[in-house]
Amino acid sequence: MAAKSTPANGQEVDAANGPQAVHRALEVLTLVVDSGPLTLSDIARTSGLPTSTTMRMLRALETWGYVFRSADGRYATGSRFVQSRVAGGGARPEDLIDLSASVMRRLTEETSESTYLAVPGPANTCTFLREVQSPLPIRHVRFDGWEGRTVPMAGSVVEEVLLGRIPESGFVMSAAVADPDSIVLGAPIHSAEGARIAVLEVTGPRFRMPAEVVSAHGEALKSAAAELSNLLAET
Repeated sequence: MAAKSTPANGQEVDAANGPQAVHRALEVLTLVVDSGPLTLSDIARTSGLPTSTTMRMLRALETWGYVFRSADGRYATGSRFVQSRVAGGGARPEDLIDLSASVMRRLTEETSESTYLAVPGPANTCTFLREVQSPLPIRHVRFDGWEGRTVPMAGSVVEEVLLGRIPESGFVMSAAVADPDSIVLGAPIHSAEGARIAVLEVTGPRFRMPAEVVSAHGEALKSAAAELSNLLAET
């Protein structure tokens, strides 16, 4: 369970330091940032707040985009944290979102599989900025609607790519964390300075991804990732 959060300056929280409700909301947010994704009960228990109060705080933070509630009910950091994470790597998130549209659309057309763009988040999470779903009737449906979601990246292709654990092929291949019957391919997006700031993915069901298809999709993925990196460098 996460450790109880405290203000960065170590001061005791009292009325002189601002409204109690603000401190409570910030404590809830800090727990999610430092230790998320967490369930409602985890956050309430760790903070010592009533569940009803914790829920009100989380709803307010979700409305403002500071937290996101996933399908399994856990809370993670929301889209407002993407700006600082991407900007620190030398690119603006709006540039990634805008420039990736045509690149990802063509990649999905070429592979007929779903494509995703993810950036790193706090506490070993990642946030999906964009997705283009496969036109095929059978696809990686568990990842429908992931645009804007923040999820743990432990053991994922995103983590492997961002840590630089990329084989000579130039892309990482692994079973999807959320669905072992699906295969994920990932390649890095680089900033103009050469930093790995995002990951482009192609994902499809295992039965459509034999070795020769993985190789072909991997080459298409690398070309698309290089194109997006070059477009970023030109902005």
